[in-house]
Amino acid sequence: MKIQSEQYQISKVQQDQRKLFVYWDDGHRSTFHYIWLRDNCYCSVCGDPRHGEKRFRIIDVPLDIKPLSVSCDSGNTLEIVWEPDSHKSIYNAQWLRQHCYSATEREHRQHRPILWDSNIVTNLPQIDYEEVQSADKSRLQLLEHLRDYGICFLRNVPPQKGELESFAQSFGPLLETNYGRVFEIVVDPEESQKSVANSQIDLIPHTDDAYQYAPPGIIFFHCLMANNDSSGQSTFVDGFKIAEVLRQEDGDAFDLLCRYEVSYQKYYSDRIDMRFSSPVFSLDSGGNLQEVRISNLFPAPLDLPEEAIEPFYIAYRKLMQLYTDPRYCLKQGLQPGELVMFNNHRVLHGRTAIGIQNQRRHLRYCSVDRDYFESWRRLLDRNLNFQE
Repeated sequence: MKIQSEQYQISKVQQDQRKLFVYWDDGHRSTFHYIWLRDNCYCSVCGDPRHGEKRFRIIDVPLDIKPLSVSCDSGNTLEIVWEPDSHKSIYNAQWLRQHCYSATEREHRQHRPILWDSNIVTNLPQIDYEEVQSADKSRLQLLEHLRDYGICFLRNVPPQKGELESFAQSFGPLLETNYGRVFEIVVDPEESQKSVANSQIDLIPHTDDAYQYAPPGIIFFHCLMANNDSSGQSTFVDGFKIAEVLRQEDGDAFDLLCRYEVSYQKYYSDRIDMRFSSPVFSLDSGGNLQEVRISNLFPAPLDLPEEAIEPFYIAYRKLMQLYTDPRYCLKQGLQPGELVMFNNHRVLHGRTAIGIQNQRRHLRYCSVDRDYFESWRRLLDRNLNFQE
């Protein structure tokens, strides 16, 4: 949640049997239930507000808890003394407004991703590597690109081994995968048995490691060498965009892909046998997209009720027509010294086929959990706002 720059004051409060009504100087009214207010007391007895640690247990008070008294200090602080133990809770006005759960305020706090198609090529979310390394504002801009677009390109990255790991680890620990912490993506017939990334074939856009319970979060590709021709170009598709297109064009097909699970599997030699099933689209309680999981590279047989098989295939075909449609695909031939980062839970990626006579392409791959990026974005946003 972005820190609000506005400073709000409480103009008055009113009470009924179950909740408190807070009126603000801008005309807005918040409703706070007593049980919610008591649950969110972070005094020294109930918890530690510095770390979000809670000691209070909701079962320690009745559901119909009521205040003995309510007072407001100059519109900046709300103080409540509770029945029956006279426990005192103090709430900062700005904190209350930031956590107001009225429909309008919850809508205001909802982040809206910027959806894109192939036209993004004319205005790529990109930034200079040295700027990110040297300035917090540029680093925050990078994180906001990832939040808004799900992808960001970095230019002028030294095309040498070690640079990728050093940069990625500045955000969080590298994930250990089936291929190690860093994976060399080159054409290699033997290694292609372990990973299609090392093959020459065309790879349609997909979610990496969809067969895992928790696929990689933010993926990094760093280019060290590129082909002399246009083969082996990286491709990217905004999974949120195609989901919304499908929702508008065929709501029933969209609902089927939210409801039923697709199965994925990865089997290699007696060393790996991974399987997972998940809906293609995962939504939050408000119907907003949270995750897209698509991979035609590692499918397992559908395991659905028999009456759902044919309708599901109709929906799934429509989806594939969208994510393989050039109108929605960003095609970029990464060059030495370029690095791309993207949210694997939103952006699908692939690659055009690599010509048999041209196999110079060398990318290095690693990934970091999304949690660390969200944490860094909040911290930088807060710190830079305080400095201003």
